[in-house]
Amino acid sequence: MKTYSADSSSGAIVPWREGSAAYADQLKRELGTDGVVLGIIDPATPAADALLAVQGAKGADVSAWCDKGFKSDTLLRDARKKGVSVGKTAKTTGPALPASRHAAVFVQHASTGSSRSWYMAISRKKAAFSDIELTQGQLALSMIRAQFDHTGEPDLGRLMLGEDNRLIHADPRSETLFLEKPDVLADLAEQLQPVAAQRWEGLDDQDFHDLTLNLGGQATWVRFYRGRAGRGIDQRHFYIELRPSAKDDLPAVGLVEDERVSLAMGYMSDHFVDTPGLNELADYIEASPFHFHRLFSRGAQISPKHYLLRTQLQHAKWLLRASRKQIGEISGLSGFASHGHFTATFHKMVGESPSSYREKY
Repeated sequence: MKTYSADSSSGAIVPWREGSAAYADQLKRELGTDGVVLGIIDPATPAADALLAVQGAKGADVSAWCDKGFKSDTLLRDARKKGVSVGKTAKTTGPALPASRHAAVFVQHASTGSSRSWYMAISRKKAAFSDIELTQGQLALSMIRAQFDHTGEPDLGRLMLGEDNRLIHADPRSETLFLEKPDVLADLAEQLQPVAAQRWEGLDDQDFHDLTLNLGGQATWVRFYRGRAGRGIDQRHFYIELRPSAKDDLPAVGLVEDERVSLAMGYMSDHFVDTPGLNELADYIEASPFHFHRLFSRGAQISPKHYLLRTQLQHAKWLLRASRKQIGEISGLSGFASHGHFTATFHKMVGESPSSYREKY
C-alpha cells in the first residue's frame, strides 16, 4: 500500500483530511471494495464522530450501528480478539455496511491501557478476501495509525476531540502530557469550540484554522479543522494540532468582548498570505479604519499590523522547522512580498536570519 505524509506547504495532514478518504479509494482500486468504515472506537462510547472515512454505507446505518448494532456485531467481536475477522455482512449482526457482502474487519489497539481501538471494516460483492488481501488491509490500518501517532515534529501534539469534547484519540506523547497535566486538555476542551464559533461564523468542514490559546499556563498554537467521515454523517469531530508558542509568536487570546475583533482575527488567520491591509480589515467588520484599529488594539492587546505580522512569522518559522522548502518559497507562502523583505523582517523580529533559525532544527 502507498503511504501518505504531511504536506508541509499547506499544513494539511493528509491522512486526516484527504488521506483517510484516499486510503478508502485505494482499497477500492486494489481490493475491489465497495464499502469502507474507518475510525477509532471505544466500547464505552461508540460514536460516529470518531469515524474518519465512510464509503458505501448509509449515514443512518452507521449511526444505528454506533447506537445499538455495535454490541451485536459478531465480526467486530471476533476481530477484537484476533485482530482480523472475515464473514458476511448482516443487518443486525455485522458492521454498518450493506448486507450480504463479503467483509473483513480489522482492529488494532490504540494505546496501552486504553480501551480505544483503530477499526476498519471493508466489504465487496464478488468474493471473500484472500490471505494476501487481508495482510494488505492490516498493513493499511497500521500505516494510518502510525502516521497519526508518529508526528515527525518534536514539539507537535496531535489529537481528536468529539463534539462533546471527549478525547477520541491522541498521539502517545500528547496522551502522556494530558495525564501529567490534565488542565491542558481541560483548557482546550473549554475554550476551543466557543472561541472558534466567535471567530468563524459557520465553521466549514475540513478547513484548517489557527488560533493561540492559553493551555495549562502556556501559550499554545492550536491548528484545527472540524470534520466528518462522509455524507450522511451528521456528527463531527475536531482534528487538532498543538505546538508551543514562542515569545515573538501570536499572544494567547480567547473570547473577546467585541465579536468584531474576533472576526477580524479569524479573517487574518485565514488570509495572512494575502497580507490584508487596514482598510480591507475594517471593511470586513464594517467599521472605519480608525475605529477598527482602536477596537482591535484594545481587544487583542496588540495592533492589527503586528497581529498579522506575527501570524506570518509564526507560519514561516514552522515551515523552516518542518519542511525543506527554499527560504524564498517560504517567504511567499508566509505572505511576504520578497525574499529580502522576509529576511530583513525575520531578523528584526526573531533576532536571527531564517537560515540560522533553520539550522537549530
